[in-house]
Amino acid sequence: MRVFILLLMLDLLGVSSVMMNKNLRKKIQGNWRTVYLASSTVEKISEDSPLRTYFRRIECGKRCRQIHFYFYIKKGARCQQYEVIGKKRQGFYQAQYEGKVTVMIKMVNDKILLFHYFNKDVRGKVTRVAGVLAKARKLTKDEMTQYMDLVEEIGIEDENVQRVLDTDTCPNTIRTR
Repeated sequence: MRVFILLLMLDLLGVSSVMMNKNLRKKIQGNWRTVYLASSTVEKISEDSPLRTYFRRIECGKRCRQIHFYFYIKKGARCQQYEVIGKKRQGFYQAQYEGKVTVMIKMVNDKILLFHYFNKDVRGKVTRVAGVLAKARKLTKDEMTQYMDLVEEIGIEDENVQRVLDTDTCPNTIRTR
């Protein structure tokens, strides 16, 4: 119930505004790289942890009712590829990965994409994660400000922000369906 109330609050704040955009598919579909991640439980995004996702691609089905997230997770020097499919539910997507995941996407421009999600693991613990995907290796000052504003909006401490791009040694390409 608390997660639903938080999602409703974020929707009212406009965080999920991209979800209502009719041109969503052409804006978010394509190749992306994870630049930063932040988490309410920093251990979940530390190196070799399951929520430290190294994104490569996002694809949408018709009208983006389903969204395919392609990413890698590292365990030591080994990269494991994942495809997670989110199904659209009102202003967010729901998927299964390390438990139940509720994802919201906020487009900033055609070069960066902000997202956040709630991960409810098998023990019922909810972790909030905010990330920024980009086409480039660096963010502008304005883009970084927008990301940090999102981190603050969902209640994650600034010190929990990590630049994950610097530890991304996984292949540049990904096998898609």
